[in-house]
Amino acid sequence: MKTLQEKFIKRINELLEKAKKLKKLCEKRNVLYEEYKKYEKYEGFSKSSTLTEKAKKVYKQYTNYKEKARMTFLEWKSNVEHLIISIVNENSIDHQNFVNTVRQPEPYDIVKGIGVLKALKEDLQKGFLTNIRDLIVAEVFTDFLDMAEHLLENGYKDAAASLIGAVLENGLRKIAEKHNVTVKKDDNINSLNTKLADKGIYNRLIQKQIQAWKDIRDAAAHGKFNEYNADQVKLLLEGVRKFLAEYL
Repeated sequence: MKTLQEKFIKRINELLEKAKKLKKLCEKRNVLYEEYKKYEKYEGFSKSSTLTEKAKKVYKQYTNYKEKARMTFLEWKSNVEHLIISIVNENSIDHQNFVNTVRQPEPYDIVKGIGVLKALKEDLQKGFLTNIRDLIVAEVFTDFLDMAEHLLENGYKDAAASLIGAVLENGLRKIAEKHNVTVKKDDNINSLNTKLADKGIYNRLIQKQIQAWKDIRDAAAHGKFNEYNADQVKLLLEGVRKFLAEYL
């Protein structure tokens, strides 16, 4: 299975290839336009029916290429903007550069867009994008929570509760790192929860909710399987999922 980083790089490569084809399309449209303009200028002095038919043919080709270039450009531009926002964010330099320089279906605009995509790809490959690291972490946690859901659906509530608890603890650790909260190796859900609440990362109500989630995880870890049921584990799963989606 491809990682999120690999998926993004693959998509960038696809859009780079699409950009090359789009550039050629726009160049062909421009050639046809210049050819038509020559006929138009010459026919101002001549009423040759042969030239007129040639001019009509060239003009028809030009209009077809013009519309195709316009539609392809809009689709490509939308794809690139969406990808950039997914990898970094709307206020990033990459997004601003693309929006401000790639405006028209013209070869020079497309070349600028290719430059933005290549720069983004390089930063992505070299790990210079902090947002992508957050996305990868979130993807890993999502995979584990999906595993927990599968366990729960197949009657393994205790294994599911332990796995969700482990994801929660690691998630709290990542949230602390994200907000520059000091973390020690021996920090657990309790200490991490307290540190994050004390720093105002989330309020005391959420702190109490996390404590309740911890109680279920602890019961599962110590073999006290009768202290909770499958419905409570399901609520635990839903709660942790929403919590990490909001704060990670």
